[in-house]
Amino acid sequence: MRNYRFIIAIIISCLYLKGTAQLNQSNDEQIIIGKVDSIYSEVLKEQRKIWVQVPENIDSSKKYPVIYVLDASKNFYSITAMLKQLLPWKIPNSIIVGITNTDRTRDFTPTNVPFQRGHQSKTSGGANNFLKFVKQELKPFINNKYPTENNNTIIGHSTGGLFVLYTFLNHESVFDNYLAIDPSLWWDEEYLVKEAEEKIKTKNLKDKSVYIAVANSIGKVMDTLKVRRDKTVPTEQIRANLKFHDILVKHNNKLNFTWEYFKNEDHGSIVIPAQYNGLRSVFSWFPFPEMWRFNTPKNYSVKQLIEPYYSHYKKLSTRMKREVKPDWQLLNDVGFYMLKGHNLPKKALAYLEMNLDFYPSDSKTYVALGKYYLTQKDKLVAISYFEKAIKIDNNQEALAQLKKLKN
Repeated sequence: MRNYRFIIAIIISCLYLKGTAQLNQSNDEQIIIGKVDSIYSEVLKEQRKIWVQVPENIDSSKKYPVIYVLDASKNFYSITAMLKQLLPWKIPNSIIVGITNTDRTRDFTPTNVPFQRGHQSKTSGGANNFLKFVKQELKPFINNKYPTENNNTIIGHSTGGLFVLYTFLNHESVFDNYLAIDPSLWWDEEYLVKEAEEKIKTKNLKDKSVYIAVANSIGKVMDTLKVRRDKTVPTEQIRANLKFHDILVKHNNKLNFTWEYFKNEDHGSIVIPAQYNGLRSVFSWFPFPEMWRFNTPKNYSVKQLIEPYYSHYKKLSTRMKREVKPDWQLLNDVGFYMLKGHNLPKKALAYLEMNLDFYPSDSKTYVALGKYYLTQKDKLVAISYFEKAIKIDNNQEALAQLKKLKN
């Protein structure tokens, strides 16, 4: 129940963000959640617009994972809202790249089927070309223009989900995480399902994640065995996804794989809950596992509160192949929460001194320690920390504090 309340909050956020992002230009204040960029594709022979959101207060000295979102006009707003809600504990701060459509049937389908499900699809079969665009043009464009690191996620729904799994089967190195929401695996008599068995056998999928969400497309209760045996059109979507599930389970090859069925969601309504669960799934290794200890810090020693940080962020650094540090503001906030909320000065100091380990060149670290020592009535030590902050970059808050103390 709590999960769905969170999802409702995200839907409201998405609608608000979408509305405010389209405010009339004459308004004095606007809420900006991203920008429209563009790239000319030699592969596709067309100009393609992309929507980009970078982290607030982006630091060019840092590197950020990238989340690529297909069908940007439908899915960009919800993903940006979720990222904001999940930071900083549940998911790494990331750059979001939304890819707009010009012909989604062409771009997302792996084979040409001129007439499918009663609709013309003459342009279908361009997935390999679209993948070339993403791999050879779009990703290098983003990597050259923004401070990215080599950790990439792709999210797609329906035929977008089909393209996500096509990419995973044929060029798994392009992305680290694959989110396919109700993917159209029925396409061309389950073409991709038939391809999967052979293609996945020999792959090393360590550190790769696949999340597949499947909607209730039949609208009635039918157990898995009956669905597998059924041959009617209404069950072909679920049948194809069940077969793909079986193949990934059989040939796991160290893959982090999650398959989730949403019995109360249809093909359209599944998108937002699946995006949320999918992001949580593929980044399941990221959340700090001991966060609950903050609620009852009196029950733990300083060592029991602090050491999980060092071990967790060491694991994250190994996973992401670079140094990963806890957020400065987060440690600072927890430190002063220990001090003011729980009256535990020694434990508070331990958190603030962690910032000294992780951020020794940041003047804010010394300002925070100076303010801590003021609460402990140790004026001389406080002054020494303010002076260190001033020495680093002439920190204005430290100057103001020092002036107040000397007067």
